[in-house]
Amino acid sequence: MCFPHSSSQLLGLQVMMASFTVFCLIWFGIAKRPTSNRIREKYNLKNAVGDPSNQYDPISGQSHRFFKAELATRVLSTLHAVIVCYGAVHSLLSEPELYADMLWKTSPVCTFYFAVSMAYFIGDIILCVVMFKEYGTLFLIHALCGLFGLTVICFGHKFHFFGCIGLLWEMSTVFLNNRWLMLEYGYKRTTLFVVNSLALVLCFIVVRVVLGCPFSYMFWSQLSAARAEGMVGRWTYLAVTFMLGGFNFLNIFWAYKVWHLSPHCAPDSRFDVWLRCLSLQQLVIGGYRMVVSSNSRQRPEKERPEKES
Repeated sequence: MCFPHSSSQLLGLQVMMASFTVFCLIWFGIAKRPTSNRIREKYNLKNAVGDPSNQYDPISGQSHRFFKAELATRVLSTLHAVIVCYGAVHSLLSEPELYADMLWKTSPVCTFYFAVSMAYFIGDIILCVVMFKEYGTLFLIHALCGLFGLTVICFGHKFHFFGCIGLLWEMSTVFLNNRWLMLEYGYKRTTLFVVNSLALVLCFIVVRVVLGCPFSYMFWSQLSAARAEGMVGRWTYLAVTFMLGGFNFLNIFWAYKVWHLSPHCAPDSRFDVWLRCLSLQQLVIGGYRMVVSSNSRQRPEKERPEKES
């Protein structure tokens, strides 16, 4: 089934608005919890006397808004990750047409999940702006890149295959938030905590770096070819190129930070694993080039979108 562009855009807008409303209700419903003992001890929060926004009031349970919002933010980001990762896997498995034309083939199912993710990133941007001092520049850049990329994909009616690949990057968020919850509620010295930490390191490096970088290169390579043929506008090309660069910089930087969550790995073994990851990346890129070369010889010409200015 294929919807006209206007119907697909209307669907995306409706889903985005409904999802944003649901996300807001969930966030405000959870964000009133008192600050935990772990947070009070870790950040040495005191009675609110000089700077109420950064100190803790033991009578009312009120604390700095960042600490109060943390549980709600973690729960919401986990919910978002589960939904969009399921949607991406479902779309990639049930719609093989996406593989045949990675740039231009679209799907209303993909549009639905892109719209859900857009609603989440709108809320993420609001949090990062309101609490910029606590979250910092990198998280704001991540949220802006996510919203921009999904807007181009969802309302531009293109790049759905690579959009699904991008949604899969959220898979590591589940393990990251599980780790925070176990730290928060006293499960640090458990086998489950160790297993989850190892799963986080493995998932983040494999999904976001080992596979994420080659797929980003595939996207940029096909986009460059489409730009050379006049199928993609200049500003779209430049903006998507900047977005891919920003995402991959953050993924590599955060992978380095996540890697240090595995304290039992010796430096030599870590270096060896990085070399193996780079070798696997080269293998993925080489296989992609072989597939593209084979398809270009065998696949007949088909209708393409009209050229963009």
